[in-house]
Parts: sequence; C-alpha cells; structure tokens
Amino acid sequence: MSSSSSTRRLSYPQGRQGTRGAYRLVRTPPVRVAPPLLDAAQRAAVDHAGGPLLVLAGPGTGKTTTLVESVAARIARGTDPERILVLTFSRKAAVELRDRMALRIGAARAPQATTFHSFCYALVRAHQDTDLFVEPLRLLSGPEQDVAVRELLAGQPGLERLGLAHVRWPDELRACLTTRGFADEVRAVLARSRELGLGPDALQTFARRIGRPDWQAASAFLAEYLDVLDMQGVLDYAELVHRAVLLARRPDVAERLAQRYDAVFVDEYQDTDPAQLRL
Repeated sequence: MSSSSSTRRLSYPQGRQGTRGAYRLVRTPPVRVAPPLLDAAQRAAVDHAGGPLLVLAGPGTGKTTTLVESVAARIARGTDPERILVLTFSRKAAVELRDRMALRIGAARAPQATTFHSFCYALVRAHQDTDLFVEPLRLLSGPEQDVAVRELLAGQPGLERLGLAHVRWPDELRACLTTRGFADEVRAVLARSRELGLGPDALQTFARRIGRPDWQAASAFLAEYLDVLDMQGVLDYAELVHRAVLLARRPDVAERLAQRYDAVFVDEYQDTDPAQLRL
C-alpha cells in the first residue's frame, strides 16, 4: 500500500498471519532526500539572509523546490523550525509542502505549512471576544453563504424584530432579487469589498461618488449581512481574512506575531488577493 508521500505496510498481530483478525497499518519512516542541485538564481534566493524577497519564475522552474531549500537553509543556520511559517492556497498544496519539507529536513524538524484561511482562523479564534461569542466562530461554506444571501435578498422573516431593516434596491433590480444570478453578483460584490478592505460606509461613499445606486444598496446589504452573520456566530472566507488583517494591525497582536515568527514564506504568491497581501 502506498501514498504520494510515504509507504505503509501491513503489520500482522503475533500468531495471526493468514487468519482473520485485527491488522495494524504501520507508517514506513520517510527516507531523507538528498539536496537538489540548484542553479545560480535558486542559490541566490536560498542564500538570502533577511528582509522581503520576491522570487519571479514561470511554471516548472523550481519555485517550490527553492522555497523548501530556503527553509532548510534557515534551519541549518540555526533557526527554530517553529519560528518559520509557510503559507499556501489550498489544503492539498499545504500537505504536499509539509511532505516535501519533512523528506528534505526530517519530519521532526519541518516547520508549519498551512493555508491562508487556516492561519487566519487560528488567529481570529485566539483573539475571539468571549463576551460576544460563546461558541467558537464557524466558517460558512460556499453553499451556506449562497443560502444566506438569497434568504436576505428575499426578505428573511424577523429582520425588523432584530433591528434590521430590509434593503431598498433600485426599482429596476427588484424583479431580479430572487434569482440565483443576482445572488451570485451580490456575493461577488461582498467578497471583493472585503478583499479591498471596504466596510459598508466606505462602499456607500464610493457608490455615491460614482453615482451607482445599486452599489449604495449593496453597501446597506453588506451591513445587514455582516450583522446577521455576527448574530449567528459565523464568518465567510473573505470576512475571515479581513478580520485577521484588522487583528494583525493591532499593536499588541502585531508585536506578538513579530515575536512568534522569524520568517514567513508564501508559495504561489501571485495568487494572493488584496486582503491576503495586506496580511
């Protein structure tokens, strides 16, 4: 039996070979891989001692290999692996990064590799206001967000009782409010607003300046949407990163993060959105 990163073997209980019974899967220890041969540009990136560095390269040119070797070099120079953070964009990529670093450096010494959203969730949870949220904040899945947006557009019952007024959309859009296409457009505006760091007031000011009554209505909808999510103790993915950015800007949290990590590596940096870039 095998996986992409390691091999597993069947271990038979004593005296039970060839008979029915319990079996235990034992992970075969990974074999350390030899350092790859780097070209001059890769070696320059690996030898970079400190400060920001942006590495530009096309597909298949060894970007991830260079990242892994950079991490290995820092650890070889004495950096504690726990003080290195490696960020990427999908769970699959994070698992592959962890496996590659474990094979290169050793499983016991490989640093943390995680997605932006996992890092943000841990940061937000660590500073969650227990007076406002008794239960842990929950992430809203894409389908759940779609349902929430469509219910609010359709006029979810009980909003007035909660102190929330129905948003008044321009007359020419009212026939669209219950359609999936319009809900998708509204979701895109909400996500993009948060990616750009815009709150309801900033979005409303921008909409007034360019003369867009539909965007003015969207700003009111954003305020209503965020209030409803807060009352339910949930966050969507764009709001999660936005709140992590706000936290990271607090002097006490910024100081704690600066003390926690000596280096941050980002794989596939070109895929960052503006909110992740601010983070």
